[in-house]
Amino acid sequence: MRREMVVLIAALTACVAERDGATREAAHTEVVASVERYVAASRTVNADSIAAFFATDGVLLEPGIPPIRSADSIRTFMGSFPGVVVESASVALDTVELHDSSAYVWGTYFERLSFPGQPRSEQRGRFVMHWVRVSDAWRILRYYRIPVTTVVPPAAPVR
Repeated sequence: MRREMVVLIAALTACVAERDGATREAAHTEVVASVERYVAASRTVNADSIAAFFATDGVLLEPGIPPIRSADSIRTFMGSFPGVVVESASVALDTVELHDSSAYVWGTYFERLSFPGQPRSEQRGRFVMHWVRVSDAWRILRYYRIPVTTVVPPAAPVR
């Protein structure tokens, strides 16, 4: 009887591990897809579309300006660039860390932008996005962008 109990416990443990692995893989796929959709939205420069990716209490942290706190404030900030054209925007993901209903995405970014009356600008650097599961969707809780001044090749598109 004891041997059967050990076999049963081992089988249940294997099933739980397999289910957890599948759940983890599904979460990873969802987070990567969310990043891809966010990058696509950022190319449109549509403030509503971009803000929709943030949690209600989400924060955008850009160097040189105070943190932009809340999805509504992020919407206002993104809407404050009339006429901007995103010629190119891409990210390359280095690492996606999953922790229950939270994920950290590390990578590099590249953007080529044109503002009315100004020369084209290129921005590149590193980023960290902290995503959280809100209801049935992944939302950005914190987004840190760290520009680099050294030459970094443009990020390859997310696969």
